[in-house]
Amino acid sequence: MIQMMMTTIGAPSAARGMQAHRHAWMLRKTVGCAIVASGFAVIAVQALQHVFGG
Repeated sequence: MIQMMMTTIGAPSAARGMQAHRHAWMLRKTVGCAIVASGFAVIAVQALQHVFGG
């Protein structure tokens, strides 16, 4: 019964906490993908410069 009361009282804040955690995770994932993509872009540009003698 105590657990039921605690989950009922803490449900909105717990849901908000999980949503904030999910948003933070998605932001980190997006930033990480952007960093990796920019690294690949730099490697591709350097490879093209090497091929074309630039």
